[in-house]
Amino acid sequence: MRSASLLAAAFCGALLLSAPAMSTANAAGQIMEITHQSEALGREQPFSIYLPPAAEEGERFPVLYVLHGAWGGHRDWPTSGNAGGLAAHYRMILVFPDGGEFGWYVDSPHDPASQYATYVGEELPAYIDANYPTIPGREARGIMGLSMGGHGALLMAAKHPERFGSASSLSGILKITDHPEKHQIAERLGPMEDHPDRWEANSVWDQAERFQGANVRILFDCGEDDVATGAIGDSRKFHARLTELGIPHVWREHAGTHSWDYWGGHLAEHLNFHQAAMIDADEGADRWFRLYFERLREFLDENARLTLDRPDGATVVLLGSSSMQSFSDELLPGWHVFNRGIAGDGLGIVRRGLSWRLEESVFDIRPEVLVIKNGRNDLGELRREGEPSIERMFREYEAMVAAVHKRLPETRIIVMTAFPVSGRFAHLADLVAEYNQGLHCLAENKGLTIVDPWPDLARPDGLFRPEFTTDGLHLTAAGRERVAALLRDALAANGHQNQQETER
Repeated sequence: MRSASLLAAAFCGALLLSAPAMSTANAAGQIMEITHQSEALGREQPFSIYLPPAAEEGERFPVLYVLHGAWGGHRDWPTSGNAGGLAAHYRMILVFPDGGEFGWYVDSPHDPASQYATYVGEELPAYIDANYPTIPGREARGIMGLSMGGHGALLMAAKHPERFGSASSLSGILKITDHPEKHQIAERLGPMEDHPDRWEANSVWDQAERFQGANVRILFDCGEDDVATGAIGDSRKFHARLTELGIPHVWREHAGTHSWDYWGGHLAEHLNFHQAAMIDADEGADRWFRLYFERLREFLDENARLTLDRPDGATVVLLGSSSMQSFSDELLPGWHVFNRGIAGDGLGIVRRGLSWRLEESVFDIRPEVLVIKNGRNDLGELRREGEPSIERMFREYEAMVAAVHKRLPETRIIVMTAFPVSGRFAHLADLVAEYNQGLHCLAENKGLTIVDPWPDLARPDGLFRPEFTTDGLHLTAAGRERVAALLRDALAANGHQNQQETER
């Protein structure tokens, strides 16, 4: 029999309801705690859930299962990891199962009350699909977790690729066979010396071959100082194992420890990853949301392949919006060009933008050169809405540059001025001129190289020369070649002679 009770007022100010009695319209946009009867565990079992605000009646959403770590419970991510605050930026139902303090998301052969593999991997997804507006199917279902939960998420996906299309881990203990005396794992599985096969069957490192041909998107990361738990060592071994097996994946090492500062600080990257993995299944996403995450998925899939086969020679990342997205790789011969433009993108102030996607677009690549060109979309917002101010734009720009300098101190940054405008965009011309002037100052103050195509592309009145634009905003082929010539000169002048020129 399903039950309901009141949640403490301190917990996100939400109401604890039983699923069958719940109105999803009233519950949308908040985190709730639910109890239901679990056959696998033989008891009433709680979980927490976030439902996105529905745009229209009958709308359905992808689902991400978010697992907690040891000593934890289903309230951890909402209360300590700011999951509720970030959730509003995405179109996903977030489910926070309770896996017990040391359940390890496995089925214990000697504890009937600790059957968490069956519960989280089978029973709970079926219950969520039956009672909430989900999009059923692996293409719209992901799983992630931290520490014990990071292992659980990857192991669950390895054993159930038909159920989970994406899986990610933060600070995961990913080779439990290396920790026979730690983390109370033996209490679930029995001593490893007595049951080695049982331990190997429940260790994701030992089960990594299951990912071969399974088409599961994989992301995992860990803090470099996460030594005491063994997480950083396990994660590096898992990266090596997947690489040996030829399994594409995204692996990241960050500064940090085994702490909520680390997990909360990197949660958005995992939400980006899963939203991108599930975007094709979400028919309710609007055009710009879909375009953004489709491109992000392309970047992540490319990064996962690069983990296995990184090209030799110098690399350059082109970061920006549609004017960068349309930039042909052939215009920079001899370079490995990673075009990371997304149509409609801004700096990341009023909505997602460049500063939101540095991890996927830049840091995973570790390029020799980063070219940033952006500004006109935010200037359009400024003209329409009165914000963001140009000063605010430059603060975001400076923060982005500082982040790149910190993470990739050897990467040279080239900033490119905004192109002119004309036609129906002519009302932005004065703002573009002011912005470009400020960009010169920023480049000088930060010691950055600047490429300024504006004088070549603009008429004396400051508007786009007609031979260089298709619509008053974007470049013709002749315009792209003119800009590429300036960029080639800048690359050569800064000691980044391209490979073809060096061979000559």
